[in-house]
Amino acid sequence: MRVSRRSLIKAGAAAAAVAAPAVRSVAARRPSLVVFDSRIAESLAFARQHNGPAIDVAHEDAQFWRNLRTAAPKGRVVGMTRWTDLVIVRGELEAQGKRLKRESQASPHKPFMWEMA
Repeated sequence: MRVSRRSLIKAGAAAAAVAAPAVRSVAARRPSLVVFDSRIAESLAFARQHNGPAIDVAHEDAQFWRNLRTAAPKGRVVGMTRWTDLVIVRGELEAQGKRLKRESQASPHKPFMWEMA
């Protein structure tokens, strides 16, 4: 079997074409911002599962939520927070044009997991 430069380029182009949709789907699932509360162990673990920009609500009260207002994420935002923090974040993100897509809570004493886009 003889490998030419042309056949190698064709094989590379074909492999890239096959891999492109998978790369796009992974990027589409990756949130553009993660909102978490470092005072809650489950929320901190949730934030560590998602790489990328993050906002810790434990420090936002002192800054009047400045980080959330200036972050202006373009994609989806996911979070795990208490209900009161979710209400604040949801209000700010709705003002930026985002809408709540899902919200769930494992039990009454657990934080809410939510997504906005």
